[in-house]
Amino acid sequence: MSISSEEDFYELRKDSSMRNDHLDWCIRENYLELLEDFRKGKMKAFEFCITFEKTGKLTGDIIDILESNLILLSPDEKSLGFSDFLEEIFDLCSTHLENEEFDDKNSEVEFKNSIEEIYFKIQKFLNEEH
Repeated sequence: MSISSEEDFYELRKDSSMRNDHLDWCIRENYLELLEDFRKGKMKAFEFCITFEKTGKLTGDIIDILESNLILLSPDEKSLGFSDFLEEIFDLCSTHLENEEFDDKNSEVEFKNSIEEIYFKIQKFLNEEH
């Protein structure tokens, strides 16, 4: 498929983003399980971030496969909001990993509190009727 205009390019990016949001929504239970395991102390922040990022990368890989085979998905109305929360977590993990803050107890507590806050926003979001 060729991109003949800037408008086509942005339309393709929008479609790709919608597919990514939808796939994140489809595997939300995996993300929620990771969040639960971290909250319950079953994994440390470093392991949580690495696993969370690997899950996101796998999602991206699946999107690439779907796009290369021209497979379309019908997005759920909640998928965009859910992906926004995931993006917050990815940003937190990225910052935490870049700054190598896993040995600092205060940073670890701050990180965990931030994740808790996002977790509760997700729970509220999932329980809302749309």
